[in-house]
Amino acid sequence: MGKCEVYVREIRFVIEDELTQAYYLYEARGDCPVQVQGWHHKTFPKSVAVIDIIKNARKDDPVMWPLEAPES
Repeated sequence: MGKCEVYVREIRFVIEDELTQAYYLYEARGDCPVQVQGWHHKTFPKSVAVIDIIKNARKDDPVMWPLEAPES
C-alpha cells in the first residue's frame, strides 16, 4: 500500500432558498485512488448552517462524497 496525501484546495457553498450546496476541491498526491482528486459535492437542507458543515467535515468526510463540480 502506498502513501496518499490529500489537500483541500478550495471550498465553495451555493446557498439557495431551501438548500445549501457544498463543494470541496481536493488535490491528491502520491498513491491515491483516482476518485480522490477533484470536486466533491453534497446537498444539505437550509437548516444546516455552513459553519456546521465545515465543523463536521472530519466526521462526514467530504472525500467520500460523489464527484461533481460547481457550475461556475
